[in-house]
Amino acid sequence: MPTSALPVTVAATRRARPHHADDLERWAATLCATAGGFPGVRGCDVRRRRVRGSLELTVSVTFASAAAAHAWETSPVRAELVAQGDALTQGDATTALLFPAGPPQPRRRTALVVWAGLFPFALAVNVLAEAPLAGLPVVVRTLLTTAVLVPLAVYVGIPVVQHLVSRARR
Repeated sequence: MPTSALPVTVAATRRARPHHADDLERWAATLCATAGGFPGVRGCDVRRRRVRGSLELTVSVTFASAAAAHAWETSPVRAELVAQGDALTQGDATTALLFPAGPPQPRRRTALVVWAGLFPFALAVNVLAEAPLAGLPVVVRTLLTTAVLVPLAVYVGIPVVQHLVSRARR
């Protein structure tokens, strides 16, 4: 499937000028309502957060394709809305164009990568720590081994396996 046929999300983050937080909220709602009626728009989302006492909004619009995103980005109605938003915003808006990575990996692949990233460490812990941990209750033994295994697998084993798999696919 060509990249131009994939869904596209465009996100812009804006920080409200002092005393314009409510106005920026209304502007974002208007932008989403307007974009929602535009051909090829799949959805719109507004995320809010407070940054140093100021409201920051991230507006994300998802399009069915790059062509639909381009049509919205070059439309007069969007230009007018952006100008209105600029008047309510401190500094420039930060914009990002996001292409989804494609379909998610099958769960069997994820399970195999996790297992391969965990197995060497589990084997080492079982060989090296079996005798010292043997006298402990099973819950304490499990708590200690998983406290060692999970960080090793997450920060070392799984990234190494993912790297090896991605190199093998090239």
